[in-house]
Amino acid sequence: MKLGLRVILALAFMVASIVPLSVWAVWVRSAALDREIEEVRDRHLLLARNLSLALERYAQDVSAVFSHVVETDPELRGSQHLGTLLASLSFRHICLIETDTKRVVSVTPSATYSMESIVLPPLDRFIEVAEYGLGKLVFTNVMLNPSGKPAIYLLKMIEPNVLALGELSTEFLRTTQRAVAFGEGGHAAIVDAIGRVVGHPRADWERDLKDLSAVDPVARMIKGETGVSKFFSPAAKEDMIAGFTTVPATGWGVMIPQPYRELQAKADEVQKSAYFIVAFGVGLSTLLGFAIGGFIAGPIKAVSKAADRVADGDADVSVSVPGGIVPVEVRALTKRFNEMSIALNKARQAEVRALRAAEEAVEAKSDFLTRVTHELRTPLNTVIGFSGMIRDQTQGPINSPEYVEYGRYIHDGGQRLLEMVNDIIAFSRVDRRGDDVARSVVDITVILTMAVEKIRSMAGDGQINVSLSLAEDLPDLWVDEVKFRQIISHLVTNAVKFTPSRGSVVIDAHTGPAGGVEIVIRDTGIGLSEEQIPLALSPFGQISTHLARDYEGAGLGLPLSKMLVEQHGGTLTIQSTPGQGTIVTVFLPPECVAASA
Repeated sequence: MKLGLRVILALAFMVASIVPLSVWAVWVRSAALDREIEEVRDRHLLLARNLSLALERYAQDVSAVFSHVVETDPELRGSQHLGTLLASLSFRHICLIETDTKRVVSVTPSATYSMESIVLPPLDRFIEVAEYGLGKLVFTNVMLNPSGKPAIYLLKMIEPNVLALGELSTEFLRTTQRAVAFGEGGHAAIVDAIGRVVGHPRADWERDLKDLSAVDPVARMIKGETGVSKFFSPAAKEDMIAGFTTVPATGWGVMIPQPYRELQAKADEVQKSAYFIVAFGVGLSTLLGFAIGGFIAGPIKAVSKAADRVADGDADVSVSVPGGIVPVEVRALTKRFNEMSIALNKARQAEVRALRAAEEAVEAKSDFLTRVTHELRTPLNTVIGFSGMIRDQTQGPINSPEYVEYGRYIHDGGQRLLEMVNDIIAFSRVDRRGDDVARSVVDITVILTMAVEKIRSMAGDGQINVSLSLAEDLPDLWVDEVKFRQIISHLVTNAVKFTPSRGSVVIDAHTGPAGGVEIVIRDTGIGLSEEQIPLALSPFGQISTHLARDYEGAGLGLPLSKMLVEQHGGTLTIQSTPGQGTIVTVFLPPECVAASA
């Protein structure tokens, strides 16, 4: 992906601003949440303490009225206003009970209760608690009275055999609890000294005296603690945070819980504002980066375009030095580019002159080589012709057998020299001009058979077995017959030349991939290492000096064959292992296969 300098700088400024601003936004939310929690500590705990003070005063009022009634009016006759006072404090009744007979001996005046209508809870436990209190007033925990209504009982032994018992409804406590409500789920909750619900937003929990002693703030209130706690609410089914305290006189617990999500929502609102600032800051820094990038990129872009022109071959290129407020580095870059362009132009002109001189030298060398090889052909043909006549004694017998043998040596040497000259001429043609391919329909079977027959005499001298394996479905080829013969002749001759005595050469021809033809020549010769193969395919290459002495030749067989194969659109590959042999594979593509008649 290609990005311009302006875009890169804009992205860099954007990323550089995103990271710190995002961290800041996260910190802002965290700080806002911490601040909300601190406010809860102050606000909710203060509210819980105020509520506990109200309940403390209520408990004191209840205690004072109860004690006054049972101690100053033993028969509980009371005045006409006593019933009203007791009702305002949520008393259902106050009665005196003989502890040995468990008989109600008197009851406060009431329109609802009489001595005959009062149904008391089991008194054994109450008597035991009152006697243990040694004449002190005792508040019981919340329980269900015989009518199934929540109640709190006041107990006090006023005489050795007389128990004063007052039944309080929880109405005042519930009313006080319901007076506190805020937010979506903020409320108050009141529990007794063992964690059972006295006042709660859920009326069913009040009726059932729900036990909340396992809830963290309730468990801590039971221990008499005051503080702030985060906990999971079984009523709301979510995390809550609450300030809590206790009522010392009764052990009641008061807590002010609020859903934790409300605090998080306030922190989220703060974070949204922070994100708006982040977005604004990122956008501003991105625009700033884009503007700075444009300020820097303009001159660099001009240099880049000039460099492209130089790359496209335009040597005479220069860039105008920018004026105005421009970074020193950009101005220096422009100046250095112009100096480089001038130097490059001079170097290119020198290179052109040197290349032209080199081409002229190569052309002169090639022309010289072609003329020399052509000039060598005539005397070589003369030498070959007359030495052949001497060898064959065409003008009559020669008395000395040695002369006949010398004539054969001259003829064979001349023949090899002529082949080398022909190779050089052919290579020069292909190398210089590509040479034209004069295609015709060629019978591959005939050419391969003739090549094998011709080489067998040479192979027979070295006791080398040469065999030919041809597939039955071989098609005719559409190739340059002369060049194809050269390819086969060179490859087969090479295979035999580099195969030691008692070795073997196998020529295999078959249909190749995608309808082409493959010719594979395997030998058991000296082989080549992986490093030697490229050298063997280079013109006039000899692998080593001792090979040059042991195996005659100009080193053009493989390179020339490869060039001729590639002229036909094919490939020539070599696989070889030193000491084990070589496999040369010639692949001619489907274009080289003659169409069926």
